[in-house]
Amino acid sequence: MVLPDSGPRVVRALGLPICFAVLATGSTSLAQTPSAEDRASARVLGTEGTRLADAGNCAAAVPKLDAAEKLFHAPTTLDRLGECQIALGQLVAGTENLTRVVREQLAPNAPPAFLAAQKRAQAAYAAAVPRIGTLRIHVDGAALDQVTVTVDGTPVPSALFDNSRPTDPGSHEVKASAPGFLTTTATASLKDGGDTSVALRLVPDPAAQAAPPAPAASATAVVAAPTAAPASSAPPPPPASGGGGGNGAAIASFIVGGVGVAVGSVLGIMALGTKSTLDSNCVDKACPSSQQSNINSLGSQATVSTIGFGVGIVGVTVGVILLAVSHGGGTSTGSAAPPSPQISPWIGLGSAGVGGTFQ
Repeated sequence: MVLPDSGPRVVRALGLPICFAVLATGSTSLAQTPSAEDRASARVLGTEGTRLADAGNCAAAVPKLDAAEKLFHAPTTLDRLGECQIALGQLVAGTENLTRVVREQLAPNAPPAFLAAQKRAQAAYAAAVPRIGTLRIHVDGAALDQVTVTVDGTPVPSALFDNSRPTDPGSHEVKASAPGFLTTTATASLKDGGDTSVALRLVPDPAAQAAPPAPAASATAVVAAPTAAPASSAPPPPPASGGGGGNGAAIASFIVGGVGVAVGSVLGIMALGTKSTLDSNCVDKACPSSQQSNINSLGSQATVSTIGFGVGIVGVTVGVILLAVSHGGGTSTGSAAPPSPQISPWIGLGSAGVGGTFQ
């Protein structure tokens, strides 16, 4: 049930007593007790705001009433703030404040000023709500999760796109933007209780388009033209035996293989010794804690021994192949030297091998 409005004269007559009642009693809904300084400041601001509102100067009253409410909440202050906001055309903000006053649960011993504030807030709310307009915003051209929309500088959540947004009557600037797109602006005009829609289309920003990547710098090979040999010069000597490069790589592979076999043998012998120690101290595979270091050593020794033998076998095999290739392809006179392989052994966890390239 909507309670009757008490009238402007009642508001003005109760203005100052209400302000003092607010600061004397306060509200039980505060998250924490305000300090004495906050109460005193709220009293001064509330008194000044009420006098300005009574004089019809809501533009000056709103900042003072708002500050007083933030310092010390009271239904009387919030009611006057909502009434002044509505008078200034801020219907959405004003009715939200009035809603808080109307819904507030007052104590049974609340002062009469608080009860009167609730009645006035309910009447002012009922008169203002039908005047609030609705604005629908539609955006095309970009992914909605990348779009930013503002109405008079206030951000609009994407959840409200294509939905009714309560908006004050009057003219409003609607702006949409997104990374890589030109900002689009439109004007929406709302009458009291009116309903309007705005459609915005975002266009890609030519200046934001990625520039084509610069061509990669390529090395230019400069090949010198062969010069004619003097008539009297002797023909170039035949190339040396074509197996030199291959023999060197083969020897290197044999060395790597030999080292691998040696390492594998030494670690294998050590592993056998460690295993013998464990066999003499362990019964039915159950070993005392004093043999934990030998158990760990046995695993490491066996792994390294296996890797060593693997590298040795690979090294010897590659050496034999390189030796065969070097002797088989380097006998023809005047032919280009065979490619020189570059061999590099590698060892990983539980594996080994040899990698290489031909140059």
